[in-house]
Amino acid sequence: MTSSPPRALLTGCGAVSPLGGDVAAFWDGLLAGRCALEPIRGFDTAGLSAALAGAVADFDPVAALGPADARRLDRIGQYALAAAREALRDAGLDLAREDAARVAVVAATTLGGMPIGEAYERARQHGDAHTARDLLHMPYAATATRLARTLGARGPVASPSIACASGTQAVGLALELIRLGQADVVVAGGAEVLCHFVVCGFNALRATTASAVRPFDARRDGLALGEGAAMVVVESAAHAAARGVRGAVELAGSGLSSDAVHMTAPARDGAGAARAMRAALADAGLDPSALDFVSAHGTGTVYNDAMEMAALTTVLGAAAARVPVNGIKGAIGHTLGAAGTFEAILCARVLREQVIPPTVGCEELDPACGLDVVRGAARRATVRTALSTSSAFAGNNAAIVLRQG
Repeated sequence: MTSSPPRALLTGCGAVSPLGGDVAAFWDGLLAGRCALEPIRGFDTAGLSAALAGAVADFDPVAALGPADARRLDRIGQYALAAAREALRDAGLDLAREDAARVAVVAATTLGGMPIGEAYERARQHGDAHTARDLLHMPYAATATRLARTLGARGPVASPSIACASGTQAVGLALELIRLGQADVVVAGGAEVLCHFVVCGFNALRATTASAVRPFDARRDGLALGEGAAMVVVESAAHAAARGVRGAVELAGSGLSSDAVHMTAPARDGAGAARAMRAALADAGLDPSALDFVSAHGTGTVYNDAMEMAALTTVLGAAAARVPVNGIKGAIGHTLGAAGTFEAILCARVLREQVIPPTVGCEELDPACGLDVVRGAARRATVRTALSTSSAFAGNNAAIVLRQG
């Protein structure tokens, strides 16, 4: 008789976001419907048609991490470590007391150390003292490996990078590591910083807005980038029970798919995103009718939102008009590789608090949208099961299902 795979619980959350330096600030800002998007100030935006972003303000790395870690880590690493430490505190875990070989780290990013390369090139052009050694911290995997080293984790280390779906894939990979018995504890999530090259790239694609991010709004005209880190602690139910954890959110299923249509544009019918959502639900052993809440990708671009409306309508069927939907990118911007983990944290808080924040920027719902997008004010609701979905460049789609433990 085949035994069931271990259940995975999400026991801790940590965040550094444009709304503030911890999960409480992130959650309170979302509930209040606050928008943290402002004109970019960190680098020259001359020539850009749109220079709006969600920047992390008032982050003091020395105060947050201590002088040694602040000096050793780049900005992405600083954000990731601060969020990871908060998640571990929230989980009540001291990794020094854990078997280090059973602790894994999955840290997603789309940039890696790209800002280090930018700083190196600027310094080189101005004749400042930078060495090629600085570039050793540029690879995508550097954020994950340095985080693991700092935390003392000796289990599997991974750095998924499937563009804007990376943060969701990171949480899904944590689930798989628990199920496969390769770890008892996984610190998972994503981290990004605002980067001149990437901001210019999105502008060149004409994907950015010069005014406001408006997910599912009839007037939507583009996204804005954001930065920060979102990290969660995922552990086996047996490990959590052994240390007395009760009532944690269960990470119940994950799914991936590919559109195989275009490098930057989504499949207009949403078929790829729908496949990932259905795969996550099937993995959780649930029917779409069991869903009580959806955290949407909701970039605020014309075509992505239309695709997502089609995908969710296909998956939810007759329930599409009654399942509450939220999108957070109007509040903090599109945080790329961290976005999906921010949304996992949102789902965990919704399941815990039984309240859904409003979708910042959505005021005039697109007449073509048959979804119940929460707007205007936070809404009380009975939520037992939540779906979070992400879609990305190259047609990558990822979804996860969370439910009350």
